[in-house]
Amino acid sequence: MKKSRIIKIALLLTLFLGLASCGTKTGVVSYANYDSIVTVAESAENEDLTTTTHSGVIVLLGNPTETTYDSATQQGVMTWVDGDVTITVIIIDDVVASTYSTNLYQDIYHTPISDADDIGLWQMIIRWIGYYTFYASSLFGILPAHYYWLGLLIMTLTIRTLGWPIYAKSNDMTLKMQMMQPDQQRIQEKYKNRTDQASQQRMQMEMMELYKKYKVNFMGCLMPFLQMPIFIAMYQVVQRFPLTDTAVFNGGTTITMNIDFLWTNLGSTAWLPNLPLALVVGVTMWLSQYLAQLRTKKNQKNVRYMNAQAQQTQKTMQFMMYFMTAMMAWIALGNAGIAFYWIIGNLYQLLQSYLGQRGMTTRQEELRKRM
Repeated sequence: MKKSRIIKIALLLTLFLGLASCGTKTGVVSYANYDSIVTVAESAENEDLTTTTHSGVIVLLGNPTETTYDSATQQGVMTWVDGDVTITVIIIDDVVASTYSTNLYQDIYHTPISDADDIGLWQMIIRWIGYYTFYASSLFGILPAHYYWLGLLIMTLTIRTLGWPIYAKSNDMTLKMQMMQPDQQRIQEKYKNRTDQASQQRMQMEMMELYKKYKVNFMGCLMPFLQMPIFIAMYQVVQRFPLTDTAVFNGGTTITMNIDFLWTNLGSTAWLPNLPLALVVGVTMWLSQYLAQLRTKKNQKNVRYMNAQAQQTQKTMQFMMYFMTAMMAWIALGNAGIAFYWIIGNLYQLLQSYLGQRGMTTRQEELRKRM
């Protein structure tokens, strides 16, 4: 097995083991620790479960904020208050009889979108996108009902269209770097066996002149990352919107949101109904990445020499293509809304790539005339 492949496998194993090791901390008011508490009813239904004792609850959640527990009778009520989170545990015969909680959620992705006035800018952006999705679901009041799939479709297309200028700039920078690559590799080949300081300095100066000639700069390479915050916000909206009371977006009045879509619903977290959508996510993602690599190879057809670093980078990109495809398909299995959102996004990206490729030859000629 090649060394590079061993390194990739080691990194993936480290990532998965790191995620798996993120267990619960003792003595902390958290969803995971609260979820670990076993009540009498649960243990009666499942003989493999052992009911959590009074001391076991304290180990999980720490000392309660308030308690009426009497050690003599071994019963009472224990309450934990942490900000707006409240957990109540009722103890009878020294074991947990029942539990209750308010405002306790697994993580931010399982938390309803807030309508509070004191939320930060990030949560405000998420709420604005949620508002837009809600009103788009009725085609901005034209339809008598609200369809979640329609809101998701319009929201995704709108955000992607607004981000098109960034995509175009990023595509332009990629084209410049591909055009620059033959000259860049010639310089690298020229100084390949020269390790003295003077030669290295000359190589750096020639590379800087090359960047200047093709107008490639560091900020231009960061263009794709400008889209990341809004994509993360959209991912949160898709996860949290089905959990949110529509009164948050409708002036305090709750309306029924139709979440049905084909054979399933876009709020489904069951893997089997989501499997067809997850497969479509995988296929469209792989196709988008594969066509991008084909375009790169086509633009590099005049490159006669490719150094070891460039070859390794190309192999790494190919590996990441398969990894990202598998990861997105796996995540889509657990949420039909996310799957639908990614399918629309992937199809839109394919359209962007097609239109960008059509004008690439013309754009190359324009860039060459300017250099």
